[in-house]
This record gives sequence, structure tokens and C-alpha cells, in this order.
Amino acid sequence: MNNVVYLSLGSNLDNPIYNLIQAFEYISKLKNTKILKISDFYKTEPYGNITQDNFINCCIKIETSLLPFELLKEINKIEEEKMGRKREIKWGPRNIDIDIIFYENLKIETNKLTIPHKEYKKRNFVLYPLLDIIDNKNKIIPFIKQAKGNIEKYNYPKKILISSCLMGNRCKYNGGHNYRYLYSRLLKFDFLQVCPETFGELKIPRPPAEIQNNNKVIDKTGKDVTTNFINGARKTLDIANKNNCEIAILKSKSPSCGYREIYDGSFSGKLIKGNGITTIFLLKENFKIISS
Repeated sequence: MNNVVYLSLGSNLDNPIYNLIQAFEYISKLKNTKILKISDFYKTEPYGNITQDNFINCCIKIETSLLPFELLKEINKIEEEKMGRKREIKWGPRNIDIDIIFYENLKIETNKLTIPHKEYKKRNFVLYPLLDIIDNKNKIIPFIKQAKGNIEKYNYPKKILISSCLMGNRCKYNGGHNYRYLYSRLLKFDFLQVCPETFGELKIPRPPAEIQNNNKVIDKTGKDVTTNFINGARKTLDIANKNNCEIAILKSKSPSCGYREIYDGSFSGKLIKGNGITTIFLLKENFKIISS
């Protein structure tokens, strides 16, 4: 059985939009979990008396088979282990904050978890995003006027670079794609779609290629296609810089777009630590990378 859950997310460190998208990516990959809706983004005043930057907040609706305490455990892993959140100051600055607001119609009250979230009625940064996506708006509307905190809609002003295959375009080596519902349907950014391999004049379809020990990119027929990959990476970087991008969402494990993990060059499916050619170019220019 899948359960409908509403989560609130916020960030006010580094690049909040990058942090939020990264959190979406991790949540979307939880076991038997799917993101169904994402609210608009809102710029909000910090809660509490700590001097800090404004937050960017949103809410998401998910469907999951994880039980409440299982979901809480996974959320804490995302915050702390995967995204490095430090819980040093109560209500202080944070790169990511994820709260369970509603889990079906359950009511839970323990030291570790309270559902519905005990503070949601008081916080505009929860109520306004929830109003965008919640099925039963009567859960929210009565509390809007009495909640505290200035809030305004936030539109990210820059384009976001994204691997074209993730948007459903058939540019994969075998003529297929790597469609991701999260980006093509749910997130409404100004995406700048790129395919470094076709930018490097490689055909569709084409033999698969992997990076080998000497940093050469070799396709499965034994042909050296390193120059094609480098040319595609340069063109991608040029397009990204001309459009003032700072975030790139890239196809995982790819010899062009892989981030932190790529195939080892043996065409056996084995993975090793490393980055694709385009990713290397982007990292040198301090782009923030999300692997999908």
C-alpha cells in the first residue's frame, strides 16, 4: 500500500535552489517512493531570533510505502549523511531542512516524531507552499491569516543546464533516452538542454563508450573518441557560460556526464570513482553538479 505524505523543505546556505533540487533527487530515489507534486518556491523570513539569510522554501507531495519512522530515518540520512547538514544552532542556518507535515491521516506524538507537524499551523513558509499542492485545502486555509512571517514567491533567475536525455530526448548511444519525470514534468525551471556527445559530432545510435585508465574515451569497437568527447564538453561549457548557468543536472555514470561514479572502461557494468569529461570541465568552472 502506498501512503500519501506531505513534506516541507527549506534552505538558506550556499545555493538554496541547488540544495532543494539535490534533496528532491535523493527523495525520488527512496525505496517505493515517488514525488507526485512540487509547490512553487517561496522566499521567507527565518523562524526564530537568529540573524541569517532568508530561506527558500517549498513543499512536496509524495507517495511511499515507507512507514513513518522508516521515512524519518531516510530523511535524516539525506540531511546529514548525503547533504552534510550540521545541527549546531536551533533554528539556525542550514543547507537543507526536511520535515514531515502530514502522513495520510495519521496522528503520532513521540519524542522523535510528531505528525501532523506540531508547528505547521504557525508557519507561513509551510502553509503557503502546502496550499499549492494539498488535496484537502481546508487543512490549511483556516490558519493562513494567523500564521507568522513575511513570504513571497521566488523565481530562480538563471537557466539550469540539464542532460537532454533526462528530458526524454532520444540522444542516448542506443537511440533511447533516460527520461526523468522529476525534471520533465514536476520542476518548472528554465532548463537549458545539452548533449555533449552529439555536440562532439557522435552519431545516434553509436557504440557505447567508456573512459579507460589513460583517460582516453574508447568505444566498444576499440575506436578512440576522446576528441569528440572533449569537443562536446567545450561546447557544453561555452553554452553554459554564455547563459550564466551555475547548476548542472547530469546523467549519472556517463563517460561525458557522470559525477563521482563512472563505468570502469571494461564494458562489464563495473563502476569506479570518477567524473565524465564534461563534468570535469564544469567542475573546473565551479558549477554545482546534480547527478541523476
